[in-house]
Amino acid sequence: MSWQKTSFNRYQRPLGENERLIKFIGDRAHPAGREQWSVSATAIFKPSDNRLATEWAATTLRDAWKLMRFQHPSIATAPTVGSENLEYAVPSEKDLESWGDETFIVAGEDTCAEDVIARIKPSPFMTLYFVPHCWEVLLHTSHWRTDGYGAFQLVNAFFDAVKAVIDNDGLPELSWGEEVARLVPSVESALNLSETATPETIVSARKYASTQLYMKDSVGISYSGDMTTRPGGTRTARMQLSKETTEALQRASDERNIDLFSAVHAALAIVNFENADAAFAAKTNDEMQYASTIRLSLRPHLISPHTNNPSVAAGVYTGGYIIKVAGKDSFDEIARQYQHEYKHGASPEFLQSRRQFAAMAVEGLQKGLPLPNPPPSNIDISFVTDTDAMVTSVYETRSGPLEVLRVGLGVETLTRQPLLFLWIFRGQLDLSLVYNEAYQDEEMASKILKDVVVALKNSLLK
Repeated sequence: MSWQKTSFNRYQRPLGENERLIKFIGDRAHPAGREQWSVSATAIFKPSDNRLATEWAATTLRDAWKLMRFQHPSIATAPTVGSENLEYAVPSEKDLESWGDETFIVAGEDTCAEDVIARIKPSPFMTLYFVPHCWEVLLHTSHWRTDGYGAFQLVNAFFDAVKAVIDNDGLPELSWGEEVARLVPSVESALNLSETATPETIVSARKYASTQLYMKDSVGISYSGDMTTRPGGTRTARMQLSKETTEALQRASDERNIDLFSAVHAALAIVNFENADAAFAAKTNDEMQYASTIRLSLRPHLISPHTNNPSVAAGVYTGGYIIKVAGKDSFDEIARQYQHEYKHGASPEFLQSRRQFAAMAVEGLQKGLPLPNPPPSNIDISFVTDTDAMVTSVYETRSGPLEVLRVGLGVETLTRQPLLFLWIFRGQLDLSLVYNEAYQDEEMASKILKDVVVALKNSLLK
């Protein structure tokens, strides 16, 4: 359903089924001041002039944040109290300043982005943090508002706005009220899905939902504590490969007719087997299985004009299902299995089942399904392709070039399952392992990253 005007400056639409599902999962941690799967995207940049970071924050960056709201108003939507609607309010000048005070935050001098992420609290809106001492910005939002592709598109949109503010010598004149035309649709609307379930879509939704059962028998890595151990903050270990190594890995993958991201997924499977918790030690390779998620961007499948369009960056258009691979299989066999799923997974059957899948999942969660014991601790994966095409690395402004040096992506995790994110920016493969500090530590996370890279190099370059 499209956005509807409900008062002189307010607009609403119902939350889509997938938004409600992701929101339900995230909101369960709100009583503890956390939000499962909330998304963080970061960028370290080199400013275009020699002004102090404090001056950049007070003028250029804050004005750019206001301009970004005008271009992407869905960053300022919020769920209505007591209903399942999203609402957007066209701001007055006072409202805009209040929103800026609430959502544009300058971190302390001794703070890094990782510390901000570890302590971050849920917010009704997307928030922007600026870390002055390292010239880093951090976009943080609920996962029901965007996905990995959208997060990087929003990073780019922010620097587009920074350039516009610099070139205009201040915030351009904005006609508030026009921005409502850019409020994003739900994925169900953007896929033009029927609101009426059919026997076929119900069967398909059940098929994809049943893949969650693969997690039960998956290998997992060791973790601290037990079922009663409460989560701490989300932490990140990162590793960036050189351009030369990235190019070599890409060439080797191409020679095998597999994508580099499928190859990394296969390397991660090997690492999960090699680092399996002692509970799985008695199993042979024939018996061991590793389950992980095939995450698929639905943006290429949205109806026009939304197809792969950055204008809907502040929307969640993603889906997935679980598959399992066997410990006895070779790297090439596992990589080709993943390659097939990533290439063919977003089938018409998959796309048409998205509404019913999410509705079934919400219904199951609302019933309060029992927690698995032991809880899963497999390392899962998510990647973003074509990041270089989404995020501009150099902006030519009237005050000189502004360079985006490095970007980052992750989600808040409150479980024992670390998550590996990867992308290629400025020609370099970047790997980021997010984990919860109550269950794993930096030493283990760094070792996992090194093991993934070693497995990748040994499988592709030797």
